Amino acid sequence: MKQFKTNMMAGAGLGLTLGAGLLAGTTPNAALAAPGKAAQRVTVVVDSSGYKPSTINVKAGQPVQLTFHSKGNSCANLVSIPALKKTLSLKNGQKKTLTFTPKKGQTLAFACGMKMFKGKVVAR
Repeated sequence: MKQFKTNMMAGAGLGLTLGAGLLAGTTPNAALAAPGKAAQRVTVVVDSSGYKPSTINVKAGQPVQLTFHSKGNSCANLVSIPALKKTLSLKNGQKKTLTFTPKKGQTLAFACGMKMFKGKVVAR
């Protein structure tokens, strides 16, 4: 049990470190979510017709928890978000969440691998 706790703690620390490295400082368009501020939670349904909603309006400077929830199998299950340098690969029924803090006037585009289905997060 002690070994399990040690491995779990090490894994959690690594995950936090990697997550912070991926979101903070890798691009001027992304910032790590500021602690203490309530996150804006948005779920995007991913299915064979694309992303719903495809346009998401959020408050700038406030953390956003963006969850992609797959409800089918299509090319839309591969979600590329260039500004965050992230690509999510979803299986049917799977959810994946990103947390970031957008800047005022920023638009974060996302699309499937073939760029047939598109969406965006607009910070105001």
